[in-house]
Amino acid sequence: MSGPPHRATVRDRVTEIFRAGMPQVEGRVFRARTWSLQEGDFPALLVYGWQEELKRLGGTSAQSRFQASWILGVEVRVRDRSRDAEEVEAELEELTGLARDLVLTNAGLVIGPARVIERVEGVKTTLGIDTRSSELALGRGLLAFEFIWPETFNVEQPDSGCCVGPDVALRPVLAPSAP
Repeated sequence: MSGPPHRATVRDRVTEIFRAGMPQVEGRVFRARTWSLQEGDFPALLVYGWQEELKRLGGTSAQSRFQASWILGVEVRVRDRSRDAEEVEAELEELTGLARDLVLTNAGLVIGPARVIERVEGVKTTLGIDTRSSELALGRGLLAFEFIWPETFNVEQPDSGCCVGPDVALRPVLAPSAP
């Protein structure tokens, strides 16, 4: 498991989990940090990569092993037609809680041959409701999932220019015996 394609795989898998387990947002789960949401697009989820950190676990000069720690952001957006912030907050609480639980209880992420992460290290949830700018109450929740998995990087060996292949064994040359 290494590189950007793996992060995309994790993002895709989490997006699939939401599409299958959250009928409230049917057709409105997007794999992007920003999305032009229209009036009928709420509630919606935005699923995106946020931050990655690699910590070296060991290895050699030719191969390095790391622990990847990656933050996946999931933004939950809800909007109501009134300034009833309590209703918006209740919907936001429900959807962020459901999204969190779906990821934390999905065995396919961490168990079996199709697993894509080693473990979920943590989750942070932040809720916010904005009623200042219009007649609409806009609710946003951010879930930050920290996923852990191992990565191994192999350093390409430079061409030595020697014509001897890897299957040829070199033998020591003995010094001539003294007369």
